[in-house]
Amino acid sequence: MAVLQIVRFRAKSEVPEREMLEINEKFQREVAPTLPGLERREASLTQDGEWVLVLRYVDMEHATGGAARDTSPVAHEFMSKIDMSSMSASFMPVVSE
Repeated sequence: MAVLQIVRFRAKSEVPEREMLEINEKFQREVAPTLPGLERREASLTQDGEWVLVLRYVDMEHATGGAARDTSPVAHEFMSKIDMSSMSASFMPVVSE
């Protein structure tokens, strides 16, 4: 059963929005296509600076293991710009399409 992962976070205060947008785009092009079981990744940015990622995985096993599988330099750079105290993630099985 497909699973949606919803991730919310804010960039660190010293990271300019432009910089975060650039690393997100690099992650989208270079890393996301290589993640096992990832079918789709969408990123949005609210007016007050909160990022919301919606990731669709083929199943819960791939969804919950996604971050551990990616150790690329791009992923490390992306994660280094996040205020980890603001980060949350939830996993939800898709019940209707």
